[in-house]
Amino acid sequence: MTRTDLLLLGDSLTQFHDWSRLGVHHNAGIAGDTTDGVLRRLYYTLERQPQTLVLQIGINDLLQGHFPETIQENYVKLFEQLQVIETVIIVSLLPVEMNPYTEQLDEHIIKLNHFLKKTRLTYGFVYLDLYRLMVDHNGGIRAELTSDGLHLTPEAYTIWEEALSTVIRDGTSVSSSR
Repeated sequence: MTRTDLLLLGDSLTQFHDWSRLGVHHNAGIAGDTTDGVLRRLYYTLERQPQTLVLQIGINDLLQGHFPETIQENYVKLFEQLQVIETVIIVSLLPVEMNPYTEQLDEHIIKLNHFLKKTRLTYGFVYLDLYRLMVDHNGGIRAELTSDGLHLTPEAYTIWEEALSTVIRDGTSVSSSR
């Protein structure tokens, strides 16, 4: 297995982008993946012995009807195993298009983001609050940042890359109080 300095782990939001501006990396994003899926394949991720791991996962769990408490349990299992990595960056879940059908989804996203922000402290992980950077005044994702209410436009990936570059360079969290 090839060692990598930077590994990005997640779902389609991770997979569907060319992260080459961040330098040499391994994109371990898989469309449709969930926290259960990441747990099942974590062994292969850890085999790469990344110096820095970026984790952004969870929206598909919510879309499949999993309760936030179940997802939180999976995060804790992931966090326990990720402690062997020098730098772990936990990326918030992103807002989705706000409409009457996504109101409860948004509440769950906010709840999970609070959990991630708080729990990552126990493990010494860094938190990147992309939610704050992409949310509009109604609580949904800004229209110019999404192609379908969930997936991201090139402009959104520019925001993500810039914030992630800052976190990698400075080693500090980017977060808000929300």
